[in-house]
Order: sequence, then C-alpha cells, then structure tokens
Amino acid sequence: MIRRLFAFILTGVLASAGLVASSPHRGAAGTTGQPAVLDVLFIGNSLIGTRAATGENTPEVVCRLAHATGRKIRATKIIRYGSTLQRSWDAGPARLALTGAARYDYILLQEYSVLVATAPDRATATLLRTYAPALARSLKPGGRVVLFKDWALTDPAPFASRAQNVAAIDAGYARLAAALPLPALIAPISDEFEAVVARDGTRTLIDPDGKHPTGRAVYLDAVTLYGIFFGLSPRELPDLYLPPAEAIRLRRVAATALGY
Repeated sequence: MIRRLFAFILTGVLASAGLVASSPHRGAAGTTGQPAVLDVLFIGNSLIGTRAATGENTPEVVCRLAHATGRKIRATKIIRYGSTLQRSWDAGPARLALTGAARYDYILLQEYSVLVATAPDRATATLLRTYAPALARSLKPGGRVVLFKDWALTDPAPFASRAQNVAAIDAGYARLAAALPLPALIAPISDEFEAVVARDGTRTLIDPDGKHPTGRAVYLDAVTLYGIFFGLSPRELPDLYLPPAEAIRLRRVAATALGY
C-alpha cells in the first residue's frame, strides 16, 4: 500500500539521492536490488542491549529473524550500557566504527532513554556535530540512518504525565530527523509501545525496573527493525520464543506502525 513520502528527510537530499519510499518508517521496498548481505551498524545502550530469556539482545534477534527467513545481516554492535551517543563516541568504539573504513547499508542510532525528550538541543548537537560527518562517510550509496525512537519510561518525570512525555518524544525525534542532512528513517518504537500500553499497561513491554525492555519488547523491536531493513511487512515473521498469539499481536502492532 503506497502511503506517503518520507516525512522527515530533507527535500534536497531526496532529490539529489533519488530516494523515494512509501512510508517514513520503511526501508527499501521489497528485496529487489538488495545485497545478499545487509551490513548494519547498531550504536546504543541497554535499551537495545537487554537480553530476552533466550540470551539474545535486539540486534541478535533481528539477525535470527533474518536467518529464519533466508536473509542475512552482518551486524556490528556498539552497545554501552548507560551511555549517551556522545559518551559512546568519546569512549572510542563508535568513533572507530565510523571512520569510513567500513561502510553500512543501515546505521542505527539509539540515544540515552530520556535525552531526546528532556534535552533536545543536546541530542541534536550530538547528532549533527559529532555523528553526521562520520555517518556521511560510513554509509554505502543508498544507505540510511535509522533513529531508534526510545519509549517513555514508566515514570514520566520530569513531565507531568505519560502523554506529555510521549509528545516530547515525538517532537524530539521529528526534529532530529528533519535536521539530519542524510537519508533517515525513524524506527517507530515509542509509537508501538503506546499502542500496546493503551491496552495492556506498561508491564507487558517494560521491565519492573521501569526502563528496560521485557522479552516481548525485544521481539517487538526486532520485528520492527527487520521490517525497516528489508522493506517487508513483519506480519508473517516467525514467533521465535513467544507464544504464537502474543507474537502475532506484536507483529500486527509493528506492521501497522510501519504502514503495512
């Protein structure tokens, strides 16, 4: 279903690169012309590093889904618990992965849990001043940056309500994507969490610590990223470690958020 052009990519970048897509959250449409192996760089913290009961974190579950469907991702993971993107850069690993010596089809950036909502100027400065030049030299032709839209934590502070927190998250990520002078997608993780939270509360997806993902959330994140990386609906993906009814419902949430 053709829906709309990328909402958050600069018009000049689209025109010069010839990048047109049917949803602001989808990757390449279908598999035509895709490489046999997708090179993906994941940079983030515990929100993508937390492991499900199987011992797999979000990037690993994405790779498992790819393998199960006859596809392949060559993943590079820079995961530093408790770190902002700036700290991951300053510590060295993120900087070393973005020298341009290796190039990627997708570079996923997952910022510190509350930073984009509570300090948007700081998040924007990190993205534009620290990362943007390195991203430009490290993307393959046609490659894209994926901004992982963190979910609202159980405690909405410093916001008065969860709704206000979510609104700040929405505004912050829209601002980041619009400011980045590179082809960019937003992984709509927060949107999906809110769809589930509205029905089930936070316990289904957020650990009792109020922040980290449950195994169900890891699966939801992974099927979403699979849909972005391969430009395919996640509706028919394997259940993996979840009961079928739960997995099907989460895949429907992801597919809807991606525009399928």
